[in-house]
Amino acid sequence: MSNISRYVNGHVLRLYAERTELQTKIAQVLGGLSEQDFADFDKFAERVDKLSSVASNHNCHLYVDAEQTFIQAAIESFGQQMTHKLNVGGRALVMNGYQCYLKRMAKVIPMEVRASHEYDYSLGVKLIRGAYMNEEREIAAKAGLESPVWESLEETHACYNANMQHIIGKMRPKDLLLVASHNQNSCELAKDLAIKRDLVKNVRFGQLKGFSD
Repeated sequence: MSNISRYVNGHVLRLYAERTELQTKIAQVLGGLSEQDFADFDKFAERVDKLSSVASNHNCHLYVDAEQTFIQAAIESFGQQMTHKLNVGGRALVMNGYQCYLKRMAKVIPMEVRASHEYDYSLGVKLIRGAYMNEEREIAAKAGLESPVWESLEETHACYNANMQHIIGKMRPKDLLLVASHNQNSCELAKDLAIKRDLVKNVRFGQLKGFSD
């Protein structure tokens, strides 16, 4: 299995398909999931399926937020599965959040862009910097691990702008990017790139009142 195929299809807990015996065993051995955990997940998957259907029928965007790294892997998996189901037919309904203060985003976002091209689904990205820097560093330090976030604000800016440029540079008319940033330089860069590539309807901007870098 190629890296891109593993990235797209390597989901242990499936939202829209029956769970295989192998997937159940992996979840039990590696994740320690109990029968109650599986029952809870199945209920969650049923609710996501209903939510997905409503969003699709009403052509409504679904924004999947990003959280701390100890739960982010599951969030990314579920968001990607929703993307593969809903971001088809020229629509980008699911907008997945990617935190560029995480070092791994330098590899994850180009992989997501590549996957959207190779598997022909619409790219939907909410590009953010991140909000749990101190917590992530403390958790990593206590576990004796390398911090998952960049060491400086400048590195975070560089990661954000590089990924933003990569996304806009590879965007197709059916793709959608939300530049969720309070940083003026990032917003101006996105605006200029969107105008240059005639993608002003595909690149959107959003901020939270009272927040800043």
